[in-house]
Amino acid sequence: MARWLMVGLCLVAWNPASAADPFTSNGFLEIPDTVKLEAVSAVAVDAKDRIYVLQRGESPLLQFDADGKFLRSWGKGLFKVPHGLRFDRDGHLWTTDNGNHVLRMFSTDGELLKTIGTEGKAGNAAEGFRAPDDVVFDSHGNFYVADSGNARIAKFDSTGKFLLQWGKKGKGPGEFATAHGLAIDAEDRIYVADRGNQRVQVFETNGQHLADWSGFGNPFGLIVIGDELLASEGDKHHIVHMDRKGEITATWGTPETLKLPHLMAITSKGELLVAEVNGKRIQRFLRAK
Repeated sequence: MARWLMVGLCLVAWNPASAADPFTSNGFLEIPDTVKLEAVSAVAVDAKDRIYVLQRGESPLLQFDADGKFLRSWGKGLFKVPHGLRFDRDGHLWTTDNGNHVLRMFSTDGELLKTIGTEGKAGNAAEGFRAPDDVVFDSHGNFYVADSGNARIAKFDSTGKFLLQWGKKGKGPGEFATAHGLAIDAEDRIYVADRGNQRVQVFETNGQHLADWSGFGNPFGLIVIGDELLASEGDKHHIVHMDRKGEITATWGTPETLKLPHLMAITSKGELLVAEVNGKRIQRFLRAK
């Protein structure tokens, strides 16, 4: 495991990565004084490298340009517990609201285009969600919801029609303590952060269980970058890298440098963005040379 050093009180105080770490801190996304951040749960990047932040303050959704300049905010009074933030392949921005039990689809200008589920009412199967945490999209436009309160993954087509589901509470293959974070690779393999069971489960798009990966603690957020899966470990405050077989290849971060890392995103230039719930910030990382 990489060790981190504190040197002085300047830039290196928050950029202490050793040469062995895959990523090194590039600072934080600059938030305007007019916006007060509370717990930051998610970050996403669109096709133009504009950055979007989902947080639990008065202005839940924030938009920045590719250089990090603040552009706009929206969503005041709309969310109860903002959680997940993803783009579909058509450029629509999707959010999960863990408290109101719904998914919402927005344009990049902040227009609400669609709501799936019933506001404030928990459901199951085709009728709705119970505390949805995350969503990902496959190469055919279908989407998959980590419906944590129902301990399942729910699959929908591109129009929002319910197709199938899998999972229940438990510790066996295909069962979940909490289906929390999701990722999907170029082959449409779905990765589920089974928080509480301290593992990542891997599935086909029909729900067939392929593998369990463990040995790193509790996964919170997941992201596929090339041939790697990165998992944020929010209890131990670090990031874990795994190869396509689930073998751990690197671990970095400490409670001083990552304050409950949660969901993540990657820019076209390879900059890793990490939402930190306790840090109330977005930290930016560059691949170490």
